[in-house]
Amino acid sequence: MPAAIFAARRGARVILADAETEPGGTLRRAAGHVSAGGTPLQQAKGIEDSPQAHAADIARITGGTADAEMVKLACDLAPRTIAWLDQLGIDWDPQCPAILHELEAYSVPRTYWGRQRGLSIAQVIMPELQREIEAGKVTFLPGHQLQALDTVSGQVTGAFLTRADGSACHVAAAQTLLTTGGYTANPDVFAEMTAGLALYGGAEPANRGGGLLAAKKIGAAIRKAQYFLPHVGGIEDPPGSRRTARADNPVLMPARPPWEIYVDQSGARCLREDEPNRPLQQKAMTEVPDMTFWIVWDAAIADAAPPLLPSWQAAGRQAVWNVHPAFTKADSLAELAQMAGIDPAGLAETVAAYNQALSDGRADPLGRQYRPAPIDKPPFFAVRNHGTTATSSGGLVVDRDCRVLDDSQKAISGLFAAGEILGRELLSGDAFVGGMSITPALSFGLRLGESKLIW
Repeated sequence: MPAAIFAARRGARVILADAETEPGGTLRRAAGHVSAGGTPLQQAKGIEDSPQAHAADIARITGGTADAEMVKLACDLAPRTIAWLDQLGIDWDPQCPAILHELEAYSVPRTYWGRQRGLSIAQVIMPELQREIEAGKVTFLPGHQLQALDTVSGQVTGAFLTRADGSACHVAAAQTLLTTGGYTANPDVFAEMTAGLALYGGAEPANRGGGLLAAKKIGAAIRKAQYFLPHVGGIEDPPGSRRTARADNPVLMPARPPWEIYVDQSGARCLREDEPNRPLQQKAMTEVPDMTFWIVWDAAIADAAPPLLPSWQAAGRQAVWNVHPAFTKADSLAELAQMAGIDPAGLAETVAAYNQALSDGRADPLGRQYRPAPIDKPPFFAVRNHGTTATSSGGLVVDRDCRVLDDSQKAISGLFAAGEILGRELLSGDAFVGGMSITPALSFGLRLGESKLIW
């Protein structure tokens, strides 16, 4: 959207094609975190920061695994992006800028979000785009799916699209910018990009990797995932869909210390349940078979512990036990394991060892510190969970001008890319870095829209 808006203001004739019926992509559902160092909002609160400090913090958090040149560019551009959102009148949450501790934290408060999360961003940008559409400077094509890029003598000259009714159309263009999002709704592309890992998550249905595949067909270089990190915990619903809803996820560390244990299909504990280092736990999740685990507890924990599944309880969905395949309840561990699909002998051995170590006051073999109660009072409970995916780790290879490169590192004439199609790892390496998805997507789009290189 920023690319279309600013290109139109510079006099370009813009065609904005979208697989969805309205623009905005994942902003309508995203948490909406953006980050920047050295903004007036920080200065007003006496926070000393700069783009250089922001980039240094990212290098610290990622251990230098992100692309340093592109990180520097993104951090340099970020204050302008925040200023633009300020100018548009975004309704920031009053606590911003802040330090978010749900991810590995920045050293100073530099993360922002609107009161309505990602929707707050969409609500201020959409009117700007609509003005350009009404002025005839931007033509919006809703429900148009990218099928292939058109090329002449190695230069991209437009795109072949499919309308919602299935009919085909062609768009000619001097320059083409791919902002088609990721591939987190396409199990086949996901498996190829992550060396065969299983896909579970709640991605936008349109995130099927269309732009990635179209660029690959004309020789674009693809950076596969080296540092894929799943979110730990997510319940598949409806059954068999591989879909999970963030609001329905169990409440795990750090928001809620664990009373339960986590086991894999063999019945063995597969993760340190109270691991304080989230990236470490996320990396361990990729080693769990099929990234599938069960949270197991007993009646005493059910009575004493804070809610593990507040959204399910709030919805009054107690009838899910032994009805929904992810939810199992039984009067014995052996029956629980049999019904849930866990090895009964393995689960019995694991629970006995956990309880005995707790009774003896011995250290936990996985290093767990928080062990409030044994698991020994029937009935017993198990909920099947998965490592879930929110963003695409790999993506297209680009230079600092966002020109798509081929396998020889040469720019493909007429083709640019920005947003999630570049992959999370470009700017976040082997971590989840606060605000480094939406902010650079907006920043790179804004820069491309203003760039003489393109328009």
